[in-house]
Amino acid sequence: MKPLKILVLDDSEIVLNMTSLALTEAGYEVLAASSLVEFDQILSRVEPDLILTDIKMPEISGDDVCRVLKQKYHTKLIPIVLFSTLEEKELAALAERAGADGFVSKNSGVEEIVKRIRELTGEILF
Repeated sequence: MKPLKILVLDDSEIVLNMTSLALTEAGYEVLAASSLVEFDQILSRVEPDLILTDIKMPEISGDDVCRVLKQKYHTKLIPIVLFSTLEEKELAALAERAGADGFVSKNSGVEEIVKRIRELTGEILF
């Protein structure tokens, strides 16, 4: 079985690298983007199985990325998970309003992010 492809968008290189490494070590194929331009370039070439996007970014918020992708024909079925340092209740409400398929708190650490992605991919994709 081929590993699931996860496209991660985060403007923080440190968070992007740590999250990408943890997901790679967990067996996922990770595509990483630190800007909207890079994200769009990857998305034009590859159809990920899941998108994990930060919320607070300088160019566009992750919830807006989610809203846009959920309206486009070729990306509306890709599961999108928002992740942020926001308080969990606020993050959950934001994810619901944006039409995201899930959310995970960065405050939990990379192990919890991997665990949550495993749970979500199990629920969403299988």
